[in-house]
Amino acid sequence: MKFRGRHVVLSLVLLVFGFLISFSYQYTQTETRVVQISDQEWEKDYYYRQQLLDLEAKNIELRQQLNKNRRQVQELEEELGQQQTNIGEFVEDKKELQMLVGELPIQGEGVKLTLSDASYIPTEENANQYMVHDRHIQLVINELYSAGAKAISINGQRIFHDSYISCVGPVISVDGVQHPAPFTIAAIGDSDTLNVSLNLTNGVIDILVNDQIDVEMEKKDTIEMKARIS
Repeated sequence: MKFRGRHVVLSLVLLVFGFLISFSYQYTQTETRVVQISDQEWEKDYYYRQQLLDLEAKNIELRQQLNKNRRQVQELEEELGQQQTNIGEFVEDKKELQMLVGELPIQGEGVKLTLSDASYIPTEENANQYMVHDRHIQLVINELYSAGAKAISINGQRIFHDSYISCVGPVISVDGVQHPAPFTIAAIGDSDTLNVSLNLTNGVIDILVNDQIDVEMEKKDTIEMKARIS
């Protein structure tokens, strides 16, 4: 009986030990398969992650290129806008020059002076001393140009840098066109500046008055002059 008891115990131990060995083997096989599957999935995951990283890097490169292109487009737009502004300024400058040289009509504020022969002439022998001469007209014109006049006309006839003024008896000839007294000289420019310049002490108007010339002057808000006739 004692031998049989030991035999039973030993049998149970061996049975349990065999079971554990069998269980361990099955568990090991199962774990090995899991590890193998995980390796495959990891490889796939690594591949897709690498593809994603490559795409993100490409996107970053494309965004940088896009930003660069946007900056270039913006610079081109600004440059084009500046060119358009410059062209507009050139057009305005050209237009102003055309008005100054008489290719286009011109208008603006200014002054008008009327020079008349003396209303009282003591003797006919000295009548010439009481009349408006070309030198009086030229004196006024030179002063007006010095004061910044942009355009000047005599009795409505516009004068230019190449105009000539001369006396023809009791009349004044402007570029071959004769004008009788009184003579109205109009000038476009800053009316205050022109007015002050003409009325300086011992200036143009004082000289004219001393020469017995009747002078009337007024500031005008708008003076219009036509273009030069070709």
